Amino acid sequence: MTVEQKIKSVVDQMKGVTYIFDNWQTANVRLDKLPLPAVLNVLPVSGNFQLGPTQLKDYPNCMLAFMDKTSFDFDGTDNDAIVEKCKNMAKEFILLLNRSRLFEPISGSVPYSVFYDKLNVNVTGITISIQLKETSGIVLCPSRSVKDIVYGRAKE
Repeated sequence: MTVEQKIKSVVDQMKGVTYIFDNWQTANVRLDKLPLPAVLNVLPVSGNFQLGPTQLKDYPNCMLAFMDKTSFDFDGTDNDAIVEKCKNMAKEFILLLNRSRLFEPISGSVPYSVFYDKLNVNVTGITISIQLKETSGIVLCPSRSVKDIVYGRAKE
């Protein structure tokens, strides 16, 4: 499984949430036709490879946006309720991610930023930026080339 597939498997456990893996511009167009609330896994722009004696793991720097519909002319109280709902979605995601054991546990401080009026569709939400560290990556086999390796096992 790729890192993106692992993230999607975690979001898929969240009831009533749409998953999107895209950049902000393309997601902006797609969100007009998708049900909300949604989690946007923004295409990673950087990360690290962790090379160990038996595995090569991917540690991408991820940005995830948790969002829901808001009114065009929202007031602060209404919008705050949506922000709190999005923060709760982010908390659920982090707990499910840690429970999945697909990545090293997230702990300590996880900063978030609130956004609104960022997209054409009227949404409010929060973003979190975290580095996800795979617990299982590509198994290294000295007798095989990298192109013969798939996540978790060698091609048969």
